[in-house]
Amino acid sequence: MHYNESGGSNSETMRCLRRTLWLIILLLPVLPVEVSAQTPSFRREGHQFNVQRPITVPAKKDYDVVVVEFYHHGEITPDGRNVAVATAKEFVPTRILQVGPGDFCRLAFETVQGQSEYAVLYGGEPLSRPLPDWKNQDGLLLETRHYRNCNLRNSQAVRNAFEAAKPYGGDYVDSVMHACNPFSLRREPFLSRYSGYLNISRPGTYGFFTSSRDASFLLIDGKPVVSAPGRHPPRYRAFRGSRGDVKLAPGRHQFEYYHAAAGPEAVMSAAWEIDPTDVKPRKPTPLPPEVFHTGAIGRLPVGPPRLSKGALSPDFLVRIAGAVPLPDNPQPLVGASFRSVIPSALADGKIVWDFGDGQTGNLPDVDHVYLRPGLYTVKLTVRRAGRNYEMTNRVEVDRPYTTYQDKQPALDEYLQIVENYNPRTLDASSLLQLVFVYEAKALALQHQTDNVRDRVQDDPNRKPGTVPLRDNSEGDSRGSLLTRGVQYYWEKAVETGKTAFTTDSAAKEERDLLRLAEYVGPLARLKLGDSESALAIWKGADTKIQESQRKAECQIHAADVLINDFARAGEAKPLLDAASAALGGGRTGKVASALHRVRGDYFAATGDGPAAQKSYAAAEQALGPTRNFIERTARQGAHSRSTEEFLRGKQFDRAAEEIHSWLEEFPGARMDGYLTLQYAKYWAGRQKYDAAVAQAEQLQTVNPNSPYADRILLLAADCEMRRGRKDRALATLHALLQNHPGSPLVPQVKENLKILENQAEK
Repeated sequence: MHYNESGGSNSETMRCLRRTLWLIILLLPVLPVEVSAQTPSFRREGHQFNVQRPITVPAKKDYDVVVVEFYHHGEITPDGRNVAVATAKEFVPTRILQVGPGDFCRLAFETVQGQSEYAVLYGGEPLSRPLPDWKNQDGLLLETRHYRNCNLRNSQAVRNAFEAAKPYGGDYVDSVMHACNPFSLRREPFLSRYSGYLNISRPGTYGFFTSSRDASFLLIDGKPVVSAPGRHPPRYRAFRGSRGDVKLAPGRHQFEYYHAAAGPEAVMSAAWEIDPTDVKPRKPTPLPPEVFHTGAIGRLPVGPPRLSKGALSPDFLVRIAGAVPLPDNPQPLVGASFRSVIPSALADGKIVWDFGDGQTGNLPDVDHVYLRPGLYTVKLTVRRAGRNYEMTNRVEVDRPYTTYQDKQPALDEYLQIVENYNPRTLDASSLLQLVFVYEAKALALQHQTDNVRDRVQDDPNRKPGTVPLRDNSEGDSRGSLLTRGVQYYWEKAVETGKTAFTTDSAAKEERDLLRLAEYVGPLARLKLGDSESALAIWKGADTKIQESQRKAECQIHAADVLINDFARAGEAKPLLDAASAALGGGRTGKVASALHRVRGDYFAATGDGPAAQKSYAAAEQALGPTRNFIERTARQGAHSRSTEEFLRGKQFDRAAEEIHSWLEEFPGARMDGYLTLQYAKYWAGRQKYDAAVAQAEQLQTVNPNSPYADRILLLAADCEMRRGRKDRALATLHALLQNHPGSPLVPQVKENLKILENQAEK
């Protein structure tokens, strides 16, 4: 990240084929300009403006046209009718090239011979009369506009669509050579026009070429010369018939190039051959900048704003520095660099940045990461002598255009910044995005951990019980360090999302809150086995969300955790009753099915087997007949095999995800018992023995004759022992012998009884 202190810019900035980061030049950096002791005049030709920014043309620069860019802090109207450039006495011809997005403005003005001092004047009422007519014919102007459906095979249709379309923006460029819309960061269809004058020095035949995606039409002196109509990819080779020849006399010739990109990708380029000797193209070359007199176009910085009300004002510069994509996420992290421009009279003041996303800073120059693209209201405040001096601008933030040559930032670079964010001041969408950041880091570390594990297992020289790749500085294995890092970032993800539901948070929008809860709640419960956080998330969501159906979903999830994770069915009943009242009867779909399933778990936990069976059947019915018998059998078999494998490998997070997927897809499997057995094994593996015993009790209520009842009772007895309840363990084993005398587990049960009874006698 660096600023161009010279304030200059060349047209390569605009070339999307090379480096089209147009927001990099949103404001050309300038060195702080001191406010003159002389009070500036904000009135020209009878019109009063609110703000003035000085412009100085260097004596050695012979520019006929100057382009400037700045933020107008909400002072310029969308149509640009209250902005102009003037000398100390009068207006000069001015072209408004772009207003927006946000408070960005780009304009061009004609210089006056012998005049070096100008001012951009803006704000207040629109001008009552037009500015002086534009006369200069130097330079090549590119303008882009929003796409309008039209006949891409007809040049006049494309021209008409362009004239009727809403503008994005415009700027002077070197040549017809872009691969994007340089005035919008959104990848979407657009229309464009290059216009200017060819300065032909000698008579001859000039052969023109166009290569574009999609349609393009090149006109000289208003007459079509060459075209590439319709939707198509660009041409990478010139071939016979692709050249349009025209005889040109010395002098200026009007040049127009229309282009339509009907999709998110674009290419527009033009080339020529001078005095071709064959109908077959030889070596087309891009149109040279000098043929458009682009050297007469200059780019200069503007000074800081001076306000008509006389108050001092800070200013700031911003550039979009890069973006980091997140896995399976259309919204990237976007990095922006902010630089303050502070008048000397405020130099010793306290600086506070408000970046418009709930985050703040206090350094003069700061790098900031936006968690998602958008339009942000950025405010710089300088507090001095008990007074606040402020500057506020709306800044459009999105992924910048880059090429393969551009150095891309890494996730770790942005992670260093976002880890310091205050999650309480983020909205729900941004909180979810921050969760995704921590998830991406956890997955990256997990991938490294898996690679280390694979190398350990594949090492033919490894001795049993040893772990290579030890970290000399820590005296610990690299694999262990990575594993701790994985756990740390998963926990960070949960704690971040949990903020919205357990604190006084800025997250308010109910739809986004539900999306956040739906992501972070299962992350806490299944990935980390953190049922306490999962319950806090769903109870908090129930409190903050008022829309009845969304609220019901939160209540169902909270009840599920209370019943199956904490064996607190009594607390779940009011939640289930409220959800039933909100959803009503006769509903179908996943939420209705979940309500019936969790209500079935409630009945099973409170000893009402027939009601539980009825609820599980209703849960199946709410899902509808989605599969035939063979497909259902195959799917349930896949769930059971995957769960068994994960439990054997002690991959409890993946086992939990599989069990809950199984429950959602086949809630009636509760009545068979094998799913419940695996659920109990999961809780035992997590060393949450109360929850494992509760699963055994549910199965005894729902289906005491289940073919898996003996196995889950044996597991329950073991869990009772592990939580120090020998009497309950003995009772469970005796019940197993009494109710399942033919079980193949009887010998093991008798042996366990003998051991326990002997321990009791001692």
